Amino acid sequence: MDDGVWFRRSRRRLLARAAPAATLAVLVAVLGELFLDHRWYDPFPALCPLLFSVGGTYAQLARQKGLPLRVTTGELLVTRPDGETLAIDRAALTVAEIRGRWWPRLVLAVDDPHRTRPVLSAYQWGELGFWSGARVRRPREFTVPLVGVEPDVDRLRAALAAPTDRRG
Repeated sequence: MDDGVWFRRSRRRLLARAAPAATLAVLVAVLGELFLDHRWYDPFPALCPLLFSVGGTYAQLARQKGLPLRVTTGELLVTRPDGETLAIDRAALTVAEIRGRWWPRLVLAVDDPHRTRPVLSAYQWGELGFWSGARVRRPREFTVPLVGVEPDVDRLRAALAAPTDRRG
């Protein structure tokens, strides 16, 4: 029995990814305050967009589900929006690829919906497509955001490229 590889969102990786952008934004705000003849003791107008963008990004990441994710030779286990696990036979996947470098996401498309556990209705597949926030090209396609995933995205790419158990 293959235990597979678990992929989870890591707070440490999220912070390491956000720290350079936040540092640069604070530096730009401070330089703008110094050189644009603003009061140096009133940085709120310059930092307000930074606070909103950081808060919005954090809220967006908190809403996204799909992780933890487990990849084995025979199946892929994805966390649904309601917290339940969806097991998909890897042989039933028509698309399982990682797109994007700065904001990576796993795109999954299932060919045979009866090879998932539990078997989802058309409404539930629609919910998954709506939940992923992507422009869905196929009826049973959804995405899993991989920002801050641990182990890294390259390990997930290698696990998806590994040979699968072709059952049925």
